[in-house]
Amino acid sequence: MKSNNQRDVRWVEGIRGITALLIVTGHVFGALDERLSSPARSEHSLPSFFQLPIIRLVISGRASLSIFFLLTGFVNSLSFLKQVRAANQHAALPSLAKSSLRRIGRMVLPAGAATLVSWVLCHLGAYRLAKRGEVAWFRDISPTPKSSLTAAIWDLLYNLWTTWAKASNEYDKVQWNLFFLLKASMIVYTILLMTTFVTPRGRKVYLIVYYIYGWMGNDVLISMNVSAGMFIVELFYDQADTKPTTVSPGFCKGLPILVLVSGMIIAGYPEKNAEWCLWSNYLKVLGAKIFVPGAELSRTWGSVGTSLMLLGTLYLPSLQASLSHPFLVWMGKVSFSIFLIHSFLVRSVFCWMLYGYSVPVETLDQDGTVHFGRLPPANGINLLIICCIFFPLLYFIGQLWTVHVESRCTELAQWLEDRLIGQDTQVIIPK
Repeated sequence: MKSNNQRDVRWVEGIRGITALLIVTGHVFGALDERLSSPARSEHSLPSFFQLPIIRLVISGRASLSIFFLLTGFVNSLSFLKQVRAANQHAALPSLAKSSLRRIGRMVLPAGAATLVSWVLCHLGAYRLAKRGEVAWFRDISPTPKSSLTAAIWDLLYNLWTTWAKASNEYDKVQWNLFFLLKASMIVYTILLMTTFVTPRGRKVYLIVYYIYGWMGNDVLISMNVSAGMFIVELFYDQADTKPTTVSPGFCKGLPILVLVSGMIIAGYPEKNAEWCLWSNYLKVLGAKIFVPGAELSRTWGSVGTSLMLLGTLYLPSLQASLSHPFLVWMGKVSFSIFLIHSFLVRSVFCWMLYGYSVPVETLDQDGTVHFGRLPPANGINLLIICCIFFPLLYFIGQLWTVHVESRCTELAQWLEDRLIGQDTQVIIPK
């Protein structure tokens, strides 16, 4: 019999791969049709296909982002908790120290490379169509080139710094969350260090308290997601004496499915006009009662829903097997690359496909007022063809980025780690 410590966790990569794709679809389709952020086209109309519960996860970027934070808590604590549960703290502590240092380099260096590419594209004029098109979000995330090379270089250095100092990057605005992902990782490592010698039961109690702290303090993005992800790891190892296909005591066979489906519905809570549909209005009323005043309900329900989704998946071996398909695992391997490159590819390649190659003409009124023409995006069958070309191209470039850029960044991070740490990493634990 296999113990759970030896169980296949490739399904986590599958989740990561699907999540990265959903972030891209959320950005693209959500920007092309802003009405999708509501649960229906209007107050008295029926939902469109992408506005339906569960299906709307395709355009629900906030739920997808919550999954990344959940997996930060899950993945970063998986190996460490396995070692401390085996009373192998001597090996766990050096591994934790190296992981915390390695995490910085493996996030900062690839993100910096993506910013550099976006900076070059910006000053080559690759974002001109995105700035002149009708899609407001594409315009908002497309920077304007600087007037001189000196100003451009200083602006690049400034944005490389502010990505991690102020959660802001003019050349790649979707990188704002990397600051919080890195912070979440450091919180995970801190909690693991604090609870190295704590029993699994005591660690669970601590994580429950930390989750309540995040709930009451409206720290949805980090505290609630990280603690939920780490708590699910504890449940994962609690199955050590059960067969992989056996449902844990207390869970009937249908309950994990119910938890999963409920989580998918809850996670799709709309960003706007929740009162337009019965299901979302119910969540709006309930959220006003159970969450702190001022809570952003779409982000909070997204966190609760995705936690339920991961919890349900934990007790569904057949779903785990499906998520472990080699293609989904590959998507997970390139997920960070897809996240980093999709923004500048959407603003350049996708917009070239969407609008064509000509920039609309600026016109002057008699009083000197400048009017910028707006290009309408493609729609219908043309948009479908564009997407069928763009998304495979995105993943092809993502694979190249993983092999030739991210791998070099990993090697550089490993080299820096070796120089900083040296060879003596022995840990002496006093009795």
